[in-house]
Amino acid sequence: MADVPATRARITWLEWIGVAAGLVALVVSFLPWYRAIEPAAAELREQGAPTWLPVWEGNFLAWFPVVLLMAISVLLLWQRFGKPVQMLSSLWLTLAVLAVVMMLLRWITLPMSVASGFGLYLGLIVAVGSGVTAFLAFRRDQRATQAT
Repeated sequence: MADVPATRARITWLEWIGVAAGLVALVVSFLPWYRAIEPAAAELREQGAPTWLPVWEGNFLAWFPVVLLMAISVLLLWQRFGKPVQMLSSLWLTLAVLAVVMMLLRWITLPMSVASGFGLYLGLIVAVGSGVTAFLAFRRDQRATQAT
């Protein structure tokens, strides 16, 4: 049986991966995305302040990609429970690529006193996974359109 696009009656395994990516991104967003490097970390410890930050305490480039991944999940579920979204795979691919690009930009523009934490790496893996899955869904939709 060929993998056809999601309909109001069912969501395909590709869409479920996209939904899961948004949920995992939300969970990962509370892990350490950024950590202070010595000697700043020692100074923060002396003051009793945390030496790491979750994504929500960063700037726009830090938290907005996670919001994009969660929005993808909502759109994919909306396909099942709400009004169908036109060109969903194209929108999904665009938002996932934008999330990856924003995460990479934030990573390469970190100040010298800040290092990336494992939350950032997990977030990037989730965003890339969502992007790859979106590409597969996009190609599937293209083949279905060409067949008709």
